[in-house]
Amino acid sequence: MRLFVVVLMSVSLLDACQTRSSHDSERESHRGVEPNFEKTSPPPAEPNAIPGAQEGNKDLSNDEDRERETGEVKVGKRWEFPVAQPKQGMMWGTVEESRGGKRILAFRGIKHLEAPTGENRFRPPVRTKRWDGIQETKHNGHICPQHLATKPDIWVGEEDCLWLNVFTRDLSVNRKRPVIVWIHGGNFAKGSAAEYEPDYLLDEDVVLVTIQYRLGMFGFLSTEDSHLPGNYGMLDQLAAMQWVKQNIAAFSGDPNQITIMGQQAGGASVHYHILSPLTRGLFNRAISMSGSALAWWASLKRPLERANKLAKLVECDNKVTREEMVACLRSTPMDKLMNTHPNFYEWKHLEQNQEPLTGWSPRVDKESPMPFMPQEPIDLMTSGNFQHVPYITGITDDEGATRGSAFFADMGGVREFEESFEKLGPLMFGFHDGQSEAPKIMARKVKEFYWGEKSLDRNIASTLVDAISDSSYAVPVDSTGKIHAMKSAAPVFIYHFGYRGQHSLTHIQPNQYPPKLIKTDINYGVGNGDDLMYLFPILTGLFRPLPADDLVFSARFVKLLTSFASTGTPSIEMGPEIQEPFTWTPVNPENISHLDIGNVMEMDQGLPNHRRMSFWGAMPVYWNCDRGAFAPAPPPVRKEEL
Repeated sequence: MRLFVVVLMSVSLLDACQTRSSHDSERESHRGVEPNFEKTSPPPAEPNAIPGAQEGNKDLSNDEDRERETGEVKVGKRWEFPVAQPKQGMMWGTVEESRGGKRILAFRGIKHLEAPTGENRFRPPVRTKRWDGIQETKHNGHICPQHLATKPDIWVGEEDCLWLNVFTRDLSVNRKRPVIVWIHGGNFAKGSAAEYEPDYLLDEDVVLVTIQYRLGMFGFLSTEDSHLPGNYGMLDQLAAMQWVKQNIAAFSGDPNQITIMGQQAGGASVHYHILSPLTRGLFNRAISMSGSALAWWASLKRPLERANKLAKLVECDNKVTREEMVACLRSTPMDKLMNTHPNFYEWKHLEQNQEPLTGWSPRVDKESPMPFMPQEPIDLMTSGNFQHVPYITGITDDEGATRGSAFFADMGGVREFEESFEKLGPLMFGFHDGQSEAPKIMARKVKEFYWGEKSLDRNIASTLVDAISDSSYAVPVDSTGKIHAMKSAAPVFIYHFGYRGQHSLTHIQPNQYPPKLIKTDINYGVGNGDDLMYLFPILTGLFRPLPADDLVFSARFVKLLTSFASTGTPSIEMGPEIQEPFTWTPVNPENISHLDIGNVMEMDQGLPNHRRMSFWGAMPVYWNCDRGAFAPAPPPVRKEEL
């Protein structure tokens, strides 16, 4: 059955970027004012109005004889609403409204973990203690230290950033609504829970939780030993999931119907949680959008080199032992650490299209007393040693359009890329950092396959877009779907997202904050992040209001994913004229199929781009070859180890 969606003419994709000279290694990043993600539009009623409290000009909120809704709590002489009562202590939130006019009870900035500062820096998270009385949870907390996505020469945030938001319809513990835990993307170096409002998803009867986790060096620095095993950002996510499991019933959520969901780094995080032994039993379903633990940018291989580099940059490299070096990094001021961040990019250090995509990621942490990832993701996948839960995974049709549009916005940079291809090619396609044998040779093979001897320009931009799409997203995600379909006892659903609406992230002025829309006549395709605007009012509602056709598509896309959270089977009711719902068919390992989420939504047999996928299947990337053949040289032996 087909689901037809009419759409207006559209254009391109994410991140268009008018770059400066790439020789900016001498420039320094500096601290800016933290973005304000608080809603600017007024709520539908008084911020903490009790439903039914106003009748004419008479205030009934403190009428002792009135029947009370769950969540009304008397504080002194006043009744306050909404007040949730999880195990941690009473929380006083606010009343908001969804896109469709439905009530949202919002609890923001819930501090469930201690600040990861001082002795807690570079260590697993510590739970906060229970409090007495009522704590206000009406505002987002700080975002974690990061460089702004659209203006990377400025960094913002505070280390005390471990909080989460909960959005629900009511506080009845008997409702047992399905729960969606959203994990934001951003290359494991950017992003915030505050960027993802509940306006669209809460049109459906679900509970939404958006979480924060440490980013960049604060979340993923590692010395590859027990002194600093890494994965602190992943352990923050784990702690948030544990909190949800233990407390979500107080927000009308069902602790036995939890779906973890994320995009890009959030999608890769979801996949990691499926594979990790530490997350068993904490969720029941999973959705990975544009991310996989197999992606090179989600599984960098030589963190000790970056740790040593950081130590040198902040003058902690003169310590005798590694333990002393780690202690020095732990005591270094945050500002000093953040100002080193551009040094972990090799090209266009302070611009939107930096290379490589990221310098920080989760890792195999077998040195940890309790490893989050005891083996390589590919080994856990092929052995079937993971959580067998219903799983949705997929990509946009042109993931690389996001970076491709930024790349071709600076033709001077394009020429520099061509001239320095031996250095920059391996960075763009993820062959550096011990990911591949002979990185220069592998990058040259990519060039020969996709655009050959042609000079790169906008007329053949699709060739570079395809190369980025395949190397960073399509091959790892499609491979993930195939392997899980073969090994998992639970259904696996694969999609390709190609819906072209009126808006795109490439319509944003590059290297500026706050984001500003511009006009462009170039269409690079449906790239990384262009699906998010149909699930959330991203970029503080920059694309709102959605045009009528996009609004119809958005509502159906939301229904498709929330139905999966509710039942484990994604489907959409087609209305009174069509009795049969549109149902997404799971993958048959013997006959791979996928859902084409485009202007027409339909099931397609096989996966697209067979020739390109076959090319990458023959490439000796890290998870597709004899990894021992190109293991990095062992680190130099320190004096205390002799």
